Amino acid sequence: MQRKIIIALLLSGYILTASPQTSPNTQSPATTPSRGPAATTPGPTQGYQEVPQYEPPFSAPVITVIVFAVMAGIIGIILLSYYLSVNIKRRASVKPSQPSRI
Repeated sequence: MQRKIIIALLLSGYILTASPQTSPNTQSPATTPSRGPAATTPGPTQGYQEVPQYEPPFSAPVITVIVFAVMAGIIGIILLSYYLSVNIKRRASVKPSQPSRI
């Protein structure tokens, strides 16, 4: 039963993420030729102001280190919880030995 559910979920994810295919007879709007004059980029003479670029507060190597540190923390928490659960199960399964009588 679980196998059927997993297969259904995988297929539904594939169906939702698959891109629709166009038929060969239709053209997409990006490939249709335009009949008007060629589009030009607006310059400063047309009244547009230049938008300032966003500068990230950290450089690329620092962001990479932060991402790896977060990943290591998450993996460490998962491994720690696994280790603790195994130890709890092991201690629960060990029966206390009875003292020997002399």
